[in-house]
Amino acid sequence: MTDETLTSLMRDGVTLRYTDSGAGDPPLLFIHGWCCDHTYWRDQVPHFARSHRVVAVDLRGHGASDKPDQDYSIPGFVDDVARLIGELKLDRPVVIGHSMGGTIALNLARADKEIARALVIVDAPLAPLPDNLASLAEQVLAGLQSPAYQGVAAGFVRMQMFSADSPPALAEEVIAGMSSAPQRVMHTAIMSTIAPESMTPGPVPVPTLFIRAATAFASEDQFRQRYPGIELHTVDCAHFIQMERPAETNALIEHFLERLP
Repeated sequence: MTDETLTSLMRDGVTLRYTDSGAGDPPLLFIHGWCCDHTYWRDQVPHFARSHRVVAVDLRGHGASDKPDQDYSIPGFVDDVARLIGELKLDRPVVIGHSMGGTIALNLARADKEIARALVIVDAPLAPLPDNLASLAEQVLAGLQSPAYQGVAAGFVRMQMFSADSPPALAEEVIAGMSSAPQRVMHTAIMSTIAPESMTPGPVPVPTLFIRAATAFASEDQFRQRYPGIELHTVDCAHFIQMERPAETNALIEHFLERLP
């Protein structure tokens, strides 16, 4: 997936790329998931840019941004996103994150309670893996550190992020894109994403909408118990909700934005 309408921001010698379009408050900042890029929001950015300033970033190690040979972590991504918000003078944006991007959004809001006006978290893995998936996770992490990492990534994405009802063309496009990410990004970013410290339970300091996929391993009750006060909606599709059900996703976000103080 590519997009040539990107702007650059340099941070500590690393170039971060992003799109910046539209106008209007509140500004919206879209953060993609693990091994993805800003184009995975292709059905949201032009839609919301009609009435909001919309920024969509390629995280460090992803998309068109630089990919230094380093470990990648949720705190590191949070620092990059906070710097981007400051440099672009985004005034308390609504931060919208899918999967790992939702984990980044949660930790960003907790690190600085004034930085975001609200969060929209799209099917982020914010609950511990159940016992029946723990051994699979260990196998996947080992495989991502092996010479066969691309095949392991492709198999993991196909099995865990799509269902029999997912559009086949979309699934193949996403699997090909995600499995082409740098190996060190793959295994270090996912390890940080599923680490307990990345999903500390407790209230979220700003209004938060959680859009959950029907295939999520954690139930609605589990999410509500872990994060008291969140608004939660389940959509009948697999992990890439914003791509499988774009109109429904956009409507949920719009309704949430309309009710913000």
